Amino acid sequence: MDSALERGYHRILPKPKYFTAVALTLLLFMATAAPVAMGNGPVKLDFPSQSPGIPAYARLELLIPDFDVPHDDDWAAIVFYRNPDCVPLDFDLGQFFHFPGPDSPGAFGCELLIEGSELWTNGPEEDLAPVYARSRSAVPGLPIWFVTWTELSELFDAGTVFIDEIEALPSLVRGHAWWFEESLHPNGSAPDPAISLNARGRLESGGRFVLDWHYHANVDEDEVLIELELLDEPPNTGPPSLICLMHPYLPGCS
Repeated sequence: MDSALERGYHRILPKPKYFTAVALTLLLFMATAAPVAMGNGPVKLDFPSQSPGIPAYARLELLIPDFDVPHDDDWAAIVFYRNPDCVPLDFDLGQFFHFPGPDSPGAFGCELLIEGSELWTNGPEEDLAPVYARSRSAVPGLPIWFVTWTELSELFDAGTVFIDEIEALPSLVRGHAWWFEESLHPNGSAPDPAISLNARGRLESGGRFVLDWHYHANVDEDEVLIELELLDEPPNTGPPSLICLMHPYLPGCS
C-alpha cells in the first residue's frame, strides 16, 4: 500500500490526471440528477443514475489484507460488479480499481451489474471516497465464481491475478446469484471499515450456493460461509422448483 487513504472505495489516484478523469465522469452522471443532501451533512448518490459506481470489476484485490476476497479453508468466492466478459485480459485484478485514463474509460467501460447508493461526507467534488455504500444485484443472475482457496492463493503469491488465469483454474465453478446484497464501509474513508456480503444462487452445474461474508476490521471479525451443492450429474427432470418458476433464465432451470 502507498498510503492508508489508498484503501478507500475510490482510492487516491497515483496521478492527478486520473483523479480529474474520475471527477469529470462523476460530474457528468450527476448532471442528469441532483444528489440528495441531508441538511448540511452527508450527500447520498444513487448509482448508476447519479454516480458511475465503483471503478472495479470484482471483489478481488491484493492491496488490502483481509479485505481481498471472501474465503474459507476450502473455497473462495469472486463477486463480479461488472460483466466478467468485459474484463481486459491485461488488467491485473489484484489492483482492484481500474480508473479511467487518457485512452481508456477503465472499468467504467464495462456494464455495471449492481445498483445502490453511496453516502459521501461532502460529495465527490470534495471527498476521495464515500463513507458508506449499499449495493444489490441489478441483473437477474449476478456472476459469482468459486475456486479453491489453495489455487487462488497460488495466484496471489505470484503477485498478479488476471481473468484468464482464473478461468484456467481446474476448480472453477461459475454461479449466478438470484439475490445479492452488500453493505460496505470502505477501508480508508470510513472510520470503522467493514463489509457484509450475502448471496444466494445457482451453479452452472445445476446445484445451488450460499455465500455470507462479514468482515469488521476494528473488532477482528471475519466470518465466511460458503456452501456449494456440487452435482456430479445434472438434476433429474421433474416439476420445476419455485426458484425456477420465478427465474426461468437461471442456469439449470431451462
